[in-house]
Amino acid sequence: MLDVLVPDSDHGRVYRALTVLARSDHRRLAEHTGLPEPTVERVLADLAERDLALRTGACWEAAPPDRVLSMALAEEEDRRARLWRAGAELDRLHHQAKAAAGPFRTVAPVEHPETLLRLTARLQERAREQVRWLDRPPYYSAPADFRAQEHTQTRRMAEGLRYRTVYGQAVYGDPELFAAMTRMAARGEQVRVLAELPVKLTLGDEDVALLVPEPDRAGLEGALLIHASPLLRALSAVFETLWTLGMPVTEVAGEHDLREQDRAILTLMAAGATDDAIARRLDLSRRTVVRRVTALLDRLGATTRFQAGVQAAKRGLL
Repeated sequence: MLDVLVPDSDHGRVYRALTVLARSDHRRLAEHTGLPEPTVERVLADLAERDLALRTGACWEAAPPDRVLSMALAEEEDRRARLWRAGAELDRLHHQAKAAAGPFRTVAPVEHPETLLRLTARLQERAREQVRWLDRPPYYSAPADFRAQEHTQTRRMAEGLRYRTVYGQAVYGDPELFAAMTRMAARGEQVRVLAELPVKLTLGDEDVALLVPEPDRAGLEGALLIHASPLLRALSAVFETLWTLGMPVTEVAGEHDLREQDRAILTLMAAGATDDAIARRLDLSRRTVVRRVTALLDRLGATTRFQAGVQAAKRGLL
């Protein structure tokens, strides 16, 4: 598809001639392009097969250029996605081979900011379940890098990857960053905010992380690539703790008219009661309690009962 947009290629020369001459036969196109007639006929047949040219009798017409551009961009995007998937699979196999061959470094320094950007993109392409961020200032990326990240994240979320991000409260003071956060939340990113975050951190599933330990003092210098290890598990636990403490950006609608039964269930959950204990205490069936607990977890944006208790307390529901 892209060769049609290259002026010096055979396809590009014939398609450009079609757009200039409007309806034309292959002989006139050969004269205009300087290509042999058999070459023009072959190119026209190829363009017709790709719906880029339409034949009417002995004459040919070009498909609208905006349609050609849209098709070319879609083809290029598909090619890039396939390359990313292939690269991610090769990267996974590479790490498996290194692990099978013997011990390798758990933590590796990231020498350059460009390398950190490349590793961040690769982490997202390799992830199968979720990507988690601790996102705080200062920011060092160029506007083009932010646009590329937003494009990648939008595509991966559309493919079913889950994104959870905890922002520092400074996000509210940056109009562009706040607008980007709002856009991504509308597209499916789960967002929470805390007053302060200690580090910049990106986690991909449970097998890799990127850590910027001193963003204020050293910028991106000292960034680390961390593979599956006790350290990675500890960083994952830190994220989940901060996620529990974070305030969801969008409040849950109607949360202040919580039913008394649900309030009682939340209170018992926060106290550590099991489903069976809650059922006995409130004279409910266990099935009803399980159903209500699941609904409350969803309503509060929590993944654990402890998180639900914390969120309920922060919102004044207990």
